[in-house]
Amino acid sequence: MRTVEWEVSPGALAALLNSRVPLVKADIYTVTLPSGQVFRWSGAQTPLLVDGQTYALGPKIKRDRVRFVVGVEVSTLTVSLWDEGATQINGKPLPAFIRARGLFGATLRLSRVFWSHSDTGPRGSLLWFPGRVAEASVDRNEARLVVKSATELLGTMIPRDVYQPGCLNTLYDPSCGADRAAFTFSGTATAATNTTRISFGHAMAQVSGFFDLGIVKFTSGPNNGISRTVKQYLSGIMTVLQPWPFAVAIGDTFTATAGCNKSLTNPNGCPKFHSAENVVLRFRGQPFIPVPETVI
Repeated sequence: MRTVEWEVSPGALAALLNSRVPLVKADIYTVTLPSGQVFRWSGAQTPLLVDGQTYALGPKIKRDRVRFVVGVEVSTLTVSLWDEGATQINGKPLPAFIRARGLFGATLRLSRVFWSHSDTGPRGSLLWFPGRVAEASVDRNEARLVVKSATELLGTMIPRDVYQPGCLNTLYDPSCGADRAAFTFSGTATAATNTTRISFGHAMAQVSGFFDLGIVKFTSGPNNGISRTVKQYLSGIMTVLQPWPFAVAIGDTFTATAGCNKSLTNPNGCPKFHSAENVVLRFRGQPFIPVPETVI
């Protein structure tokens, strides 16, 4: 059974579908990046206005069929995108953005809109397939996305909590309680990336290790809007886990957010974010459980 997302008036879509008049239908795509940015693309030959939002003519889109079954299984949707530079995300051509893993982890909602030949626009929409971009590959101007439904998360074979020395909280979530804005700082690249594009120079004043396991995101230059996990932060140099898609130039600006090594006592763990009293209240690890070799 389909879920009605929007109607011009209550019952309008059901009345249209039951009227047996010739229908016009089209796909619309809503892509939400992990950063929260939203892009809306029309699968028709013209832009579409749906629920007050404009679905623009973005890349050419082709998808496979959506399979429906009774029961619980992981559904997969394959979407192909063609674009020759007209569609850009954060100032970069869509293929280059996807090649830089910009859509990895993004959510994609496929909906179908319906109207009759006498209507001036869609009368309603049905949710057709929601999911998360699990795989992305690019070949010249064509990108291929594999989108998996949220039921994929049900295959995680672990209990809700696991006994471990490190903290179970996700940094900056409500259980952690740390303020992300208070630990996010702006900086400027003082030296270009090395040959592998994983290290660049900076002049930030925080002590070494402060941004380890944190996030650095460029706010200008060719890598604008792209983020990476910090592998190591030292005085004057910052190294990331994965190479930047484009070389970093002197003067490119960025923001860096502190990371946490989930430790109870290490300065780059919980004590970096909380007072001594709050560390005891917030920390959710079990560092004092004996290792198996010493239990007996």
